[in-house]
Amino acid sequence: MILIISISLLILLVLWILSQTNLCDWLCSIIVSGAKRYRCRQRPKRIILIRHGESQANQDSRIYSTIPDHAIGLTEKGQEQAQTCELICEAFSEEKILKIREDPRIREQEWGNFQDLAKREITVAERQKIGRFFYRFGNGESGADVYDRVSLFMDSLFREMDGNLMPNSNILIVSHGLFMRLFLMRFYRWSVERFHTLENFNNCGYCILERDDQDGSFILKTELKISSEQELLKRKDSKEKLNEQNLNEEINSILHTIKTENDKKKA
Repeated sequence: MILIISISLLILLVLWILSQTNLCDWLCSIIVSGAKRYRCRQRPKRIILIRHGESQANQDSRIYSTIPDHAIGLTEKGQEQAQTCELICEAFSEEKILKIREDPRIREQEWGNFQDLAKREITVAERQKIGRFFYRFGNGESGADVYDRVSLFMDSLFREMDGNLMPNSNILIVSHGLFMRLFLMRFYRWSVERFHTLENFNNCGYCILERDDQDGSFILKTELKISSEQELLKRKDSKEKLNEQNLNEEINSILHTIKTENDKKKA
């Protein structure tokens, strides 16, 4: 009986000491950090991003004026590329393919229902001047909007990875070129400026993110295509010219308003 009381008092004393110091927080942080590292190391071995096969719009973008994006089919070359993908899947037994599903969040950037061919050149020029990330299509999305979709998709992706610990599995995401670049931007927390330096992936181009077994982080294994310095300077110059043009138009508008008011006073 005395022994039990002594042990209980000792436990209470230890708990009291821990509550009066940062030792408890330190021990908790070690436990939480260790659990996090373990969970990260149990995530899939690879995340593989791949762009879809060649579509009819990749061959002739005017098709956007008559057919909605989700209804656009593949070209003959794109069908061959898709068949190649199917053959790859067939190389694996069914038990090795854990799940296949569609997710509308990884769809193409919305360009505003049907595109107006008469305004297409102006739209493309404005997009180049403003930048792919911030430019918003009329009745459509900006790159920033797609970035938000990427974030929502990524939240679900990580919840699923952490809820189904399979360290030897791979995740394959078939999507669009812009989505892939924004996925990398969000995943690695790149700046908008760095995003604008990334060239688009070719049809069926891919990108591999591989888990580091030491800390569970994902390392980018694919070398990305970067825009040339001349192209970046050209975009910067176009943007500066657009800003100057907008400023001149605003000044002219103000001067016109002042002139109109003066004419009214004289009359």
